[in-house]
Amino acid sequence: MPKGGCNIDQPVSEDRRGAILAAAIMVLAREGIAATTTRKIAAAAGVNQAMLGYYFGSKDELLFAVLHELMQQTQALALAMRTSATDLRTLITQSIAAFWETVERDPSIQFMQLELTLYALRQPESAWLARQQYAGYGAVVEQLFREGCAATGQTCAVPFAVLARFVIAGLDGLILQFISDHDTARAGRDVRTFSAAVIALAEGTTPPISEEP
Repeated sequence: MPKGGCNIDQPVSEDRRGAILAAAIMVLAREGIAATTTRKIAAAAGVNQAMLGYYFGSKDELLFAVLHELMQQTQALALAMRTSATDLRTLITQSIAAFWETVERDPSIQFMQLELTLYALRQPESAWLARQQYAGYGAVVEQLFREGCAATGQTCAVPFAVLARFVIAGLDGLILQFISDHDTARAGRDVRTFSAAVIALAEGTTPPISEEP
C-alpha cells in the first residue's frame, strides 16, 4: 500500500503526479516562485494539499521536480527539431529559428525555468540539479551537431562540445534579454546574428578555439 495509506494503483498515481506537475508549471509561470503556494498548486490540480505531500513531500521537492520535468521537455523539444537540411548552415539556421519560435510563443516558461535554476543553485542539496540541467542540454545540442554533420557529410571546425556550450550560452543571453523587454523585432535580428556567429564558428571562419584553459 502507498505511503499514507492511499490505495492508488500505479497508472493512476503516475497520471495524478503528472497532473500535479502540469498544474505547478502553470501556477509558477503565472505567478513566479515567491507567490506560488502549495494551496494554489493543489487547487489548480484539483487535489488537496495532503495529496501534494504524498507525491512530493515538500514545496521544495515539488519545485525541483518541476525543474527536472522542464529539463526533460526542453531536451525532447530540441531532439524533435531535427531537420532534413542538406548543409550545415541551413541546419543551424533552421534549428535555432525553430527553438526561438517556442521562446516567443510562451516566454513565461523561460522566465520560470531561469527562476527555478537560480533557486536550485541557492540550495546546497539541489545545486546538482542545475548542473545536471546544463550538462543535459549540452549533451543534446552536441548530439544534434554530431548527427547533422554526419547527415550532411560536413565537418565542424571546433569540438562539438565547445559549439554546444556556445549555443546554449548565446540562447540563454537572448532569452534573458527577450523576457526583459519582449522586443520581438530586435530579438529576431539578434537571433539571426547569433546564427551567423554559430555558423562562422562551425565553419572555422573565426579564430581557432581550444578547449585548453
